[in-house]
Amino acid sequence: MSQIDGISIVLPCHNGGELLTDAVESIVQQPLSVPLEIIVIDDGSTDPDTLVAIDNLTDCAAVRVIRLPTNRGAQAARNAGLDAAHYEYILPLDCDDRLATDRQLLAGGGYLQSAVQILDSRPEVAFVHTYSRMFEGFDGLTISAYPCREQLLVRKHHAPLSIVYRRADALAAGGYDRRVRKWQDWAFAIDLLAARHRAGAANEIACVPGPFHEYRIHTRFPRLSTSQVDEQEMTRLSVEKNLDYFHAVLYDNRPAAGLAAFVCASKPDRMTDLLHMAATDLDQALAVARQRRASLASPTDVLGIP
Repeated sequence: MSQIDGISIVLPCHNGGELLTDAVESIVQQPLSVPLEIIVIDDGSTDPDTLVAIDNLTDCAAVRVIRLPTNRGAQAARNAGLDAAHYEYILPLDCDDRLATDRQLLAGGGYLQSAVQILDSRPEVAFVHTYSRMFEGFDGLTISAYPCREQLLVRKHHAPLSIVYRRADALAAGGYDRRVRKWQDWAFAIDLLAARHRAGAANEIACVPGPFHEYRIHTRFPRLSTSQVDEQEMTRLSVEKNLDYFHAVLYDNRPAAGLAAFVCASKPDRMTDLLHMAATDLDQALAVARQRRASLASPTDVLGIP
């Protein structure tokens, strides 16, 4: 099928229950002047409430459901959605998250509309991102709510959660790497940038602040962010796969193991993240510091939030 200028939302779900419905409802409320499809990938769900929620979504004209016979994991589910997408632009969204629906925030056009317009008019942009606001268990911006740049990403800065990118770029990068069991957003962003670099394309990153992405803090089921995985090993997989790219961007010709250790050691602490935020918006950084009671310890350790 030929590509049509529109956007496909890839929404994997494994036993997400009623949270899936919340995610889909937030998508259909977005202002958008191009075609939209929501691809729900049922990743082997067994929970009755989830199965009912998925069945009920078939009444929504924008929704297509792809059912995987067994639970294959988020990366495989995302690849299934990527392969099935009809449109040129892709937004991945976790089933327990949602897009902002505040009317005042959406009055300027919203994230999806802005991202499509940017990618359509600026081929030098690799992807578009927005800020993330936490809700439910904690209310406030994530500490990585500042514009992302290629030079920050290769040094293991937190990759934006829900980026809008070109399907062709993702396919050229090989899709989502199933070996990566945590920090998957960072690994995918690196694969995307590396593939564009090899093709001779520029790698600018655009930001539509918002915050238009809403990250749910909950304990209904385990999130990947809470799983125990060796970060340096996951980093090594991405560095080894894209060693030419890291050599070119970092001007560092060390082998994969040495570069992976360097990249992990370059990951910012909370103070560095806060300083990056302050460089963009001092008032926002001060508000985030006050929300976290001025603690610069890792909020993952203290509050259980990113």
